[in-house]
Amino acid sequence: MTDSLVDVRGCKLHVQRAGSGEPLLFLHGAQGLSGQEPGLEALALDFDVITPDHPGFGRSETSDIVDDTADLALFYLDLLDTLKLDQVHLVGQCIGGWIALEMAIRSTARIKSLVLVSSAGLRIKGVPRADMFVCSEDDLMKLLFAGNGSAQWLKSWRATPDLEDVYDRNRAAAAKYSWSPRLCNPKLEHWLHRIDVPTHIIWGNDDRVIPPAYAAALKERITGATLTTLPDCAHLPHIEQPQAFASDVSRFIRGTAR
Repeated sequence: MTDSLVDVRGCKLHVQRAGSGEPLLFLHGAQGLSGQEPGLEALALDFDVITPDHPGFGRSETSDIVDDTADLALFYLDLLDTLKLDQVHLVGQCIGGWIALEMAIRSTARIKSLVLVSSAGLRIKGVPRADMFVCSEDDLMKLLFAGNGSAQWLKSWRATPDLEDVYDRNRAAAAKYSWSPRLCNPKLEHWLHRIDVPTHIIWGNDDRVIPPAYAAALKERITGATLTTLPDCAHLPHIEQPQAFASDVSRFIRGTAR
């Protein structure tokens, strides 16, 4: 794995890269990246996996021109230009999925396929989402995990003082981008018809943060989209069901080559 700082519009973005093959850009969710994401390690066996920390997360700088997910979408389209990435497979989880959607409705010129994992972005009346920001740590773990993997995951974030600081920084940055309106762009659904690349949706059957009804809504609104629901899995498929997650992503991407 390589680490680098990439200058995008004056912001030093921390980017990790692992594996080889077709480029796959993974946009992380509200929890950020601890470096212990087994689903991404599995994907790196088949792809050149590129994992940036969003501006304000992890070891990336904040950006004076990036205030919301619409800005992040344009920022990451600029990243594709900066890295000269053509025909990239775009995978986004939670707010990363929301950013990916905002990118795809603007331009798919450099995007070969789109995978949405427990994606934020939509709002469905009558189907509430859980609040990750106003709850105890114990309750948060119950929201994020269906099984008993939360203790090990949380331990990975407590491994060093630096990681503990990053965990807190990530929570603050996530709130900045998704607090109001909470985890959604109310207008987004009106533009999903613009997505013209193969799209696949992956969701945990026990997702309590963004219920599976949102997966069905995305499938209905994105032309030709397909959906996989993972059993015994909540909001973090790449952590809780890493092999099933990676296998499903790889299978979908291989299918787009036909």
